[in-house]
Amino acid sequence: MAKFKPAGSRKPAGQSSSKRGLIPCAVLILLGFALLFLLFYEILKSGAK
Repeated sequence: MAKFKPAGSRKPAGQSSSKRGLIPCAVLILLGFALLFLLFYEILKSGAK
């Protein structure tokens, strides 16, 4: 006969999933900072004339 394990008996993979999502989150944050920097730079450049 087959042996069945109860549901939820696997060990949670907490660290691997959190490290996997770190890079896309950091990229999005850096892109947001870059867009804000460029926006403020263009605003200040247009107002200095």
